[in-house]
Amino acid sequence: MKRANRASAIAIAMMMAAAAPMAALAQAESVPMTQDVTESEIAAFAQAYQEVVAINAEYVPQVEQAADDATRQALMEEAQRAQAEAIETTEGISLDRYVEILTLAQNDADLTAQITAYLES
Repeated sequence: MKRANRASAIAIAMMMAAAAPMAALAQAESVPMTQDVTESEIAAFAQAYQEVVAINAEYVPQVEQAADDATRQALMEEAQRAQAEAIETTEGISLDRYVEILTLAQNDADLTAQITAYLES
């Protein structure tokens, strides 16, 4: 796959991964956005993002195979809690800052490229 296509795919995956910690989004909306994302924050974000992706990979098949809506909902909530915990336990980043950086990256090609570089290294 071409590098540009891979970067686009990663950016799309990042947007999809953002759906998991939505509970934090309401809190993050009250936090002023900043364009100043440090190199260490990008590294921490990339590490947390990889954890979120791994959790998604674990839970998506379970949610898809759930027998009923209640089970599906319970699994999605469990996945969200696991993702939030994974982000919070990543050194150098909080859940609020993760959501903030994710939001910035969705609108900033340079930031997305920096994150992608960490993910590909």
